[in-house]
Amino acid sequence: MNIAPMITLEQLLPCLQTEFLAHCSGGLLALRLDEALELPRRGLPETFRTPLSLIFSGPAQLLLEEGQYVLEHPLLGRQQWYLWPIAPAFPARAQDEGRQRYQVSFS
Repeated sequence: MNIAPMITLEQLLPCLQTEFLAHCSGGLLALRLDEALELPRRGLPETFRTPLSLIFSGPAQLLLEEGQYVLEHPLLGRQQWYLWPIAPAFPARAQDEGRQRYQVSFS
């Protein structure tokens, strides 16, 4: 399996509001990339990457457990990322109704 080691915000921006296929024990699950943000560096030396936060959403009927998942996307290929479920957006947004949210962070 060919897994890319680093991802940048510039690579993720064209993927916003598109689907990634997550490989899970039940097969493939479509997750939509809802947000991709750079986080404050807060004194982090330039030799380190800029921290990133990704928010995905998927169907509420199937909850993925926290853990490593291989995600596939036509623009990014196969990526292995650590996802964990998070609470719905607050205040509630219409596009989140009936969807479970997940976060991925890179630092």
